[in-house]
Amino acid sequence: MSVIEKIKARTSNVLFEESEVSREVITKILDTAVCTPVHYNTDPWRFVVLQGESRVRFGEFLAERAAKEMEDPADALNITKLTRIKNKPLRAPVIIVAGAAKSTNPKALMAEDIASVASGCQNMLLAADELGLATIWRTGAIAYTDDVVDYLGFEKNTRLVAFIYLGKPSRKSKSKIRKTSSEFTRWIN
Repeated sequence: MSVIEKIKARTSNVLFEESEVSREVITKILDTAVCTPVHYNTDPWRFVVLQGESRVRFGEFLAERAAKEMEDPADALNITKLTRIKNKPLRAPVIIVAGAAKSTNPKALMAEDIASVASGCQNMLLAADELGLATIWRTGAIAYTDDVVDYLGFEKNTRLVAFIYLGKPSRKSKSKIRKTSSEFTRWIN
């Protein structure tokens, strides 16, 4: 299958086996993330890999954080919400958290570094697919908060770009019909 066909065929998968993914395989995937264009050679890529019990602790952190924002965390509906939040990190055996570190180069723009890291995330999705693994890219409001950046041990002023859930698929994802670029493109002559 050509690269273009692979890109068009790639899908997200939300159902994973709990089986372990080796550090060697994860490293092979991570190595593709740093093969992206980056202005001023800022090397913005930062990664934290969560496996095993670290996913449980991260889920507990997220639930405690969410409970602080609730008027009544003991309410039955809120307990259900908090349980769901707590279990989210357990949906896959690996979470790769990708961040863009703020450059010390005064000419560097954070938006460009974020774009480079996002490009690296797409590389990781394609590499995982090539290795027979499934992925889903998540963010959400938690990706844009300093306390989550701090909890995960990223450098100050790092912007989180992705939570990539990774593992062996428990079933094959259905292919989807993709749009073409024509509805998003203007040609200027």
